[in-house]
Amino acid sequence: MLPLLFALLIAAGRPDWVERESAEWPREMYLLGVGSADERAVAEDRARAGVARIFTTHVSSALAASTAESSVRKERTAAWTEQISVSEETRSTTDKVLEGVEIVQVWQDPQSHQFYALAALDRQQAAARLDARLESLETSARPLRAHLDAPERVTGLAAATRLLRLERDRRALDGELRIVAPTRPSRAVVEETAARELLARTSVGLTATGDDEGVVLDAVRSALVNLGFAVQAEAAGSDLVGEATVALEKLGNRDGWYWSRVRVEVVLKDSASARVFLNLSESVRDASRIDRESSRRVLAKISERLRKEIPTAFLTTTDNL
Repeated sequence: MLPLLFALLIAAGRPDWVERESAEWPREMYLLGVGSADERAVAEDRARAGVARIFTTHVSSALAASTAESSVRKERTAAWTEQISVSEETRSTTDKVLEGVEIVQVWQDPQSHQFYALAALDRQQAAARLDARLESLETSARPLRAHLDAPERVTGLAAATRLLRLERDRRALDGELRIVAPTRPSRAVVEETAARELLARTSVGLTATGDDEGVVLDAVRSALVNLGFAVQAEAAGSDLVGEATVALEKLGNRDGWYWSRVRVEVVLKDSASARVFLNLSESVRDASRIDRESSRRVLAKISERLRKEIPTAFLTTTDNL
């Protein structure tokens, strides 16, 4: 445990950590954050946030890098880039690591009465927490890999999607481990290639009704491609069948505003067994001063929502299979 020095440091003079590196708290051993405010509690919160910001910046960078590095899958003339997300379990692990952050010194400037707080996270302890979580992820992955060759398609697809989430979680945790233990040799990268290949071999025949502009169809296609599936325009011969039903309503003019509402139902099922993988319904209502613009707005909004909700709903369904 870090020594807790909660007594105010006034007589000893201005600590070196307020403006520069601290010999007492070397960055080789600790991740540090400094906060200042008129109130002590606020200064301490800002110091803790300074340490947390290191991890927040990493997660944002990791997402951007993963998106840039992911393969761009082409479907006809459109190109879709796989979006990487970090699961709530990984965020929870980060929170647990940050629980080790302690306020180790507080100093009040005798002239300005401003409080300065120093927060520290022991690198070795943080690395141990991350190592434990990485081992737990690998333990979860082993039985899932064995299920990829299961005779029932539903079992294999459920295992594949879970494995890819575990892979993404490992990627994020490995990045955080590099932050807290930068001199440690990098761990071997574990790629869930077999899971990715299984999804890529699984074709989805996608059709839509009531979508005259093709906006919703494009959104659903994008969401399914981001899950790793090979999407085609016809249901015949496909492994899975996807159906999007669009109902656009004109609600009339009220006080000079043209209102529209759109409802979309998306169903994804196994073509052989009719087993349902996804059954999602969404609706959006919006208005515009221009009649045609109100329809465009609701279609654009629901399309954006579908791009986010379809992957989430699919993963939730497979988690419960």
